[in-house]
Amino acid sequence: MRNPKLSQLSTLSLLLSVAYATSSGAESLASASPQPAASRLDQLLVTATRTEQPLENTLSLATVINRDEIEAAGPATVAELLQRKAGVEIRATGTAGQPSGVFMRGANSSHTLVLVDGMRVGSSTTGATAFEHIPLDLIERIEVVKGPLSGLYGSDAIGGVVQIFTRAANRPRLTASVGAGSESATAANVGFSATEGKTSLTFDAGYRDVKARSATTPAAGTFTFNGDRDPYRNTHALLKLQHTLWQGETISLNAWQSKGRADFDAGDSPGARNTQTLSGAQLISENKFAANWKSRLVIGQTRDESVIASSFPGNFKTKQGQASWFNEFKTWAGSMNAGIEWRSEKLDSSTAYTAKSRETTSIFAGYLERIDRGQFEFNVRRDEEDQFGRRNTGSVAYGYTLGGGASAYLRGGRAFRAPSFNDLYYPGFSNPLLKPETSDQAEAGLRWRGQSQRVQLAYFENRINNLIQFDLATFLPQNVARARIRGWEMQTDLSLLGTSIRGALTVQRPEDRDTGKLLRSRARQFGSVSASRNFGPWDVSGDIVMNGHRFDSANESRSTRMGGYTLVNATVGYRIDKTWRVEVSAQNLTDKRYELAQGYNTPRRGLFVNVRAIAF
Repeated sequence: MRNPKLSQLSTLSLLLSVAYATSSGAESLASASPQPAASRLDQLLVTATRTEQPLENTLSLATVINRDEIEAAGPATVAELLQRKAGVEIRATGTAGQPSGVFMRGANSSHTLVLVDGMRVGSSTTGATAFEHIPLDLIERIEVVKGPLSGLYGSDAIGGVVQIFTRAANRPRLTASVGAGSESATAANVGFSATEGKTSLTFDAGYRDVKARSATTPAAGTFTFNGDRDPYRNTHALLKLQHTLWQGETISLNAWQSKGRADFDAGDSPGARNTQTLSGAQLISENKFAANWKSRLVIGQTRDESVIASSFPGNFKTKQGQASWFNEFKTWAGSMNAGIEWRSEKLDSSTAYTAKSRETTSIFAGYLERIDRGQFEFNVRRDEEDQFGRRNTGSVAYGYTLGGGASAYLRGGRAFRAPSFNDLYYPGFSNPLLKPETSDQAEAGLRWRGQSQRVQLAYFENRINNLIQFDLATFLPQNVARARIRGWEMQTDLSLLGTSIRGALTVQRPEDRDTGKLLRSRARQFGSVSASRNFGPWDVSGDIVMNGHRFDSANESRSTRMGGYTLVNATVGYRIDKTWRVEVSAQNLTDKRYELAQGYNTPRRGLFVNVRAIAF
């Protein structure tokens, strides 16, 4: 594969800079569709502090992806959407339904904490979250916050946090969609929300089916490659019920499930298939005990169950029982919060793990204060887990308003990741003496906000110790690796001549501190730019994704070099009337052949046509 010219990323940076400079003195001429930049700028964010605050007050680099942007993404996966909108890298071993992950700020994919409606979702065996089985139809919005957030959320939040909020509506609605596209893909979804007095109900359900081509290429080797098609089918459903009691307390019951069935390649083994089910259920009580005291109590459970049918069959079920009590206090000295959390991980597997459960109990507190032009934020957390003991983490940040819409901030924090069950307990290839991976990170940022523009710039440096690596000398995982990741990030949101534009650019050096080599599957430069505009009944949107070359090895072996790539995607929508809408989405318009992992296929050029109805 050819390496893209370095000038491509330079061009992207220039386009973002020119767009910013051109728009700084212009007024927004027309609202863009799906959503104008101005309204995107005014969005609220929860994930950065666990309390609701304007995006402008966030002392970290953050992104909110709204429902309109999700709908415009067409048949994209969650990982692909994050790459297009949130400035992350991705890795995938195949196309539809095959395992995928994201790299935030050059950290490992297991260093990204994934929450769905505030609860952890993932496998305790692999330590990963199956992005490939979370359908966009179930998602209302996504919040992405980069940097060390273990002081708020505990283990895994080294690179950052991705929080997914499932569909919800504060008014009655009835929607339906049906679509078809390349590779015999079909999809359908139906949803409604209803309110009666102080009670509201939301329901969504749907499916997706695609006859995807082979997940592998001959480069995967004879023990893996199989040239047959690897179809994928997903079914999903969501139910939310909320009721407000007479004294103001709100009780909510949320439940969702997504079941994916994907064929995969295992050499000559016929019928190799992974059926994986993700689900979550929670009971929430929100109360306001006093004018300055809000409380939120959550009890729930998430599951990740994988049943593998192949020459080496197996099943792995993770159940995470979770409970938290979060309190927010408004005082004369600022806003304070405190809470406790409990999490139980239980594993049911056909594999004889030497241990199948563990519990973590946590306490945490935070403080936010604004004095004149200054803003101070402090978070501290203590996790006690029955395998690795106690772990103290936290972060501190200070921001200052410079004037003219500009502000600056400094942030530092410590984070960690607990070893997975495979690391600790897998029979014959594990090490129960492993320590958690740890991280110390610093960040300096600048932000400028205009009438319809925002530009964010951040420099970060992250040092990770005790990285877990399989040691060929002992044939066991060991805490032997170290990493240093430093770089610059820029994100921009603006409206220019009626067009909403979003861009992201990262220039980084993710390296092994002992060898100086690039970390596996991570590039020095990558970025994206997207735009959307309304022309009467027509909505047009598109994005360009650029990624530099990477190595699918830890030693930069030339044989594992994966060339850089540029992808172009577009969606055109037409509003027939107030009820009906037709959308045509195209991915990889130039039919670029590229790699996210050696020996595995990536999406080729494809079209998807979707018909959507909104009754009210």
